[in-house]
Amino acid sequence: MAKITRPAAMRSLVGVMMSVIVLSACGNNEGTPAGSKNDKLTIKIMSSLQTEPPDMNSAFWTGLEERTKVHLDIDWVPINDYINKVNLVLASGSIPEVLTVTDTNLSSLVDAINKGSFWELSEFLGDFSKYPNLKNNVPESAWRLLRYNGKIYGLPRTRPQIGAAEHIRKDWLDKLGLPVPKTMDELLVTLKKVVESDPDGNGKRDTIGLMFDESYRAAFGGIDPEYTPDGGLYPKQLSTAYTNMVEWYRKAYADGLMSQEFAIMKDLQYSDMFGAGLAAFYRKNPWHQYGLEQAAKKVQPDAKVELIPYLTGPKGTTAVLSPGFYGALYIPKSVPKEKVEKILQFYNNTASDEITKYITYGIEGVHHKVENGVIKMTDQGKKEINNTTIEPFVLKLDPWSKTDSPIAPQEVNLRNREKVKPELEVGKIDPFSVINSSSWVTQWPKYDGEFTSMRTQAIIGKITMEQYKSYIDQLRAKKEFGQAYKEFAENYKALFGK
Repeated sequence: MAKITRPAAMRSLVGVMMSVIVLSACGNNEGTPAGSKNDKLTIKIMSSLQTEPPDMNSAFWTGLEERTKVHLDIDWVPINDYINKVNLVLASGSIPEVLTVTDTNLSSLVDAINKGSFWELSEFLGDFSKYPNLKNNVPESAWRLLRYNGKIYGLPRTRPQIGAAEHIRKDWLDKLGLPVPKTMDELLVTLKKVVESDPDGNGKRDTIGLMFDESYRAAFGGIDPEYTPDGGLYPKQLSTAYTNMVEWYRKAYADGLMSQEFAIMKDLQYSDMFGAGLAAFYRKNPWHQYGLEQAAKKVQPDAKVELIPYLTGPKGTTAVLSPGFYGALYIPKSVPKEKVEKILQFYNNTASDEITKYITYGIEGVHHKVENGVIKMTDQGKKEINNTTIEPFVLKLDPWSKTDSPIAPQEVNLRNREKVKPELEVGKIDPFSVINSSSWVTQWPKYDGEFTSMRTQAIIGKITMEQYKSYIDQLRAKKEFGQAYKEFAENYKALFGK
């Protein structure tokens, strides 16, 4: 059975014991020793869980072990609690052999790297001659933009450029004779009409229009750098674009489009609400379109979920492109060098065409079948392979892996590809998904809680926008942020050449 949690002390003890056992039993530097299960390399991993806990004794997971000759001991942590768990693990120092981190700019992670808690992997990877799949099948941009102070500390969780799109209940729009919105302002007008129409027919105004998502600052120019008077770079929270986004959300809240609990609502909660027919609009990976529509049809048989590639704002669009990865895998210094090499060989293997296809589709005849050259997932495949399955791996790049759904008919996937393709023409990479500042990591946590509170108060109308802007001006003027502005500017230039 899959584990959800394990006491830190026990994890540490077991990790040491397993390291001793594995290192004494395995002499193959390729990390794929043959033989019985006791001879296989065991890797202890902590990773995020977006579904029900997987059965690690299922055909999928045992099949992966047979193909890689590696036994995965995974501590699955529910996604809503994952960042908190990562923070706790980093604070305790009892770090699993591979730590999955979804936010590579997480202050606790950067602090741990600065303290030398993780291996600098450049010395192992070298020119990648020992790891051809990691070199050839992972986007060059991922290796370039994931660097911290010019060095590689994490293995990128490979992702395509198109990673998100807007989902809207098209059947509700059709019922009201409304066109699909194309701009941020049109979205607010459209959603106001939808939520006021009681689309679920329960006689209550309880439909949610949208959730808070700070990626929408891109539509207000938030993807472009904003420099300080002396040439530094303001972090995203202190940018004019971010403030303008807050003002947009203030209007949305005043129009009754947001949940009163939006500030504490988790993505998984909102996903469930959308699928249950309680929400009208949702920003998510395009591959969720079919699943969300099918879920909504259980409540309203005529439900139709339409993809909008992006919305246009006053200074940009909502098309934010991935830098080639989403999160990364980190190996702590507690892992011996010999085992680090074996772990890297394992991930070089998962980035191969063969293993990536297996992790995506499983076993033919069990998890999928091929009809007229089209892969169709079986019921068992739909159960055992999902968006949790890919979390702890480095995979070969598939430009449509966040668009194609393994449970959707091929014609749906092909149609969705065409719908989101325009993102590639207008989209930009969010620099703050990759640039870092050690000074910011040290200073910002002192103000983050207060900032979040002020942002929420501005959105719900408890304080005026003038008060919020005055607060941001005060933060901008903090002397302790000066070094961080400089570091952000230097890191931005180093990574983006501007």
